[in-house]
Amino acid sequence: MVFHPDRGTSSVASNAIPRQLGGSYRWFTGSLAYVLHRVTGIALLVFLFFHIMSITKANATPEAYDLMIRRMQEPDFKLGELALFAALLFHGLNGLRILHVDFAGVTTRSHKVLFWAMGLLTGGLLILGAIPLVLHWNVLPITADTLPGATYAPAAPVGVK
Repeated sequence: MVFHPDRGTSSVASNAIPRQLGGSYRWFTGSLAYVLHRVTGIALLVFLFFHIMSITKANATPEAYDLMIRRMQEPDFKLGELALFAALLFHGLNGLRILHVDFAGVTTRSHKVLFWAMGLLTGGLLILGAIPLVLHWNVLPITADTLPGATYAPAAPVGVK
């Protein structure tokens, strides 16, 4: 019995190993979903490690905790928080899509539609969830002289002496 690849020999040779950016590998929605699911999963695992480490260090003293909370309100952490939210949304919704495809008997023709629908849902939820994340600027910058809870006293309301 002779093995016949489902593609021509030149196609099999050029697509055998994905090359770096600009290579000849043809990305499909399935391979895109696979790679993005793995990347977001690893990113969430790395975040979990750093989150546990920072919480452990912050519990050493009240000043360390106040400093950590103030640092997490800085703009660069806000961008990281948005990226974390996007990764959580994509990874979770793609996991639900995978469960649906595996157990609901969905035909292979609807995989692409499900992936792009899940992508639109992820984008919409990201926009809705980003609004309160971005608007939550409730502390002073880290360069301020005092830490919250220490000697910082908020300004008196207008009209109060």
